[in-house]
Amino acid sequence: MSRPIHLYLARHGETDLNVQMRYQGSTDMPLNELGWTQAQMLAQRLPPDITRIVASPLLRAQQTASLASQARGLPILTMSEFRERDFGVFETLTHEETQARYPELYARKVVMQWDEAPAGAETIREVVARVQAGLQRLEAEHGGESVLLVAHGFVARAVRYLVKRWPETDFYLEPLMGNGEIHHYPELRWTAAV
Repeated sequence: MSRPIHLYLARHGETDLNVQMRYQGSTDMPLNELGWTQAQMLAQRLPPDITRIVASPLLRAQQTASLASQARGLPILTMSEFRERDFGVFETLTHEETQARYPELYARKVVMQWDEAPAGAETIREVVARVQAGLQRLEAEHGGESVLLVAHGFVARAVRYLVKRWPETDFYLEPLMGNGEIHHYPELRWTAAV
């Protein structure tokens, strides 16, 4: 039986699409100036027990993780399971633009449905299953370690859902994790059923 992981989950620093309140998803944007500052501050306040750094393959997460890597002298393990949700045709659009271009999908709140999504996008259920597989892989391969995972806002929601074992209706219950924020999930196993 594998040992639990001490997980420190950080959201990447800010990008211009974050500022503009656009669906960023799989769009591979770099950090903006404030995002680099947030990443530097995150690297400076990391807990001392971190033994491994894991990051999404997307540039904004890699850039954020790079400063933590430099600060701790640890390599970055890139795991595609922790990439941000793909929002399909909603990518790079604001809420107002999605409402204007896709009024029927917007009215049905399609991005908030577990088994529906905009064209070309992932459903909530698909992302949660992908994130769960990543957490299970971390537990199997790095059990007992203190892991810093640098990922994304939707990934953070998925992790919180899996940890708290909420009903599906509560997926959006808590606010979105802020850019450069870090949450700690100690001594937990990642084998909760989806």
